[in-house]
Amino acid sequence: MHRHSSLPTISISDICRPLKDGQFSIFQQEVEGKPQLLQPHKHNFYLLLVVEKGSGVHTIDFEQYKVKHKQVYFLAPGQAHTWDLHPKTTGYQVLYTPGFSSFSPQQWPFFSFSAQPYLQLKGEAFDDILIELQHIQQEYNRADGFSTRIIMHRLWVLLSMLEREYEAQHPSQNLPPVRLVVNKFLQLLELHYKEHNQLTYYATSLFITPQYLNTICKKETGITAGDHIRQRLLLEAKRMLTLTQQDVKEIAFALGFSDTSYFSRFFKRYTGFTPVVFREEFQKVPSSHS
Repeated sequence: MHRHSSLPTISISDICRPLKDGQFSIFQQEVEGKPQLLQPHKHNFYLLLVVEKGSGVHTIDFEQYKVKHKQVYFLAPGQAHTWDLHPKTTGYQVLYTPGFSSFSPQQWPFFSFSAQPYLQLKGEAFDDILIELQHIQQEYNRADGFSTRIIMHRLWVLLSMLEREYEAQHPSQNLPPVRLVVNKFLQLLELHYKEHNQLTYYATSLFITPQYLNTICKKETGITAGDHIRQRLLLEAKRMLTLTQQDVKEIAFALGFSDTSYFSRFFKRYTGFTPVVFREEFQKVPSSHS
């Protein structure tokens, strides 16, 4: 099989001038941002793309989203994405590594792999976000001995403000204890999906039955726990096929499949493509900035 060159994992220092050992940066999209990122790539940092005014298409983990005014996009490390924005798109990019702050990324619902990766804001709510971003950029430009600490706290405030709006648009219909169980399941899945792809493992870890785990996931997220497991495996398979040189056998083994042919049937059943055809189709995308 033809081997394609592997795309690098992009770090903050590959893009712009970072603060604190390459762990944080912020800049205005219209000043330093690139309107076109057409080659699928991934980051080792969290990214907020805040669109004040603009249009275009943002593709995240192979799903396309129409870019509009007053949107915020959320990307976690390892997610594959591209975008094709109008050249006059304005707003901010905020970039930070998992090691920059002391708070856990699991507490932010928009960074979950199963979450909708954008937020549409209106009027005053978006204006409040812009004001906080301006404060962060001012401190970033100041860059004195207190700036890192202040930015850490302001970042926590910013993410909390975004969480407030995100929760308002995606309210839970279940009691808090049920939601906590579902969130714990999703956290466990993110940690162990490569070595544990059976529903019983997660149900046992949570001291509930597989049937109950499926039921509460369906009510909370719209799909069963088994569907979440399959979607996470498929997402990682797509990322590895698109972003690495590994052959299908290596990818299958890395995702816990001992039989390559079974992995290929599994992949085709849920995507409509064999792994080889999927890779070939996405390699047709023209190269651009990374």
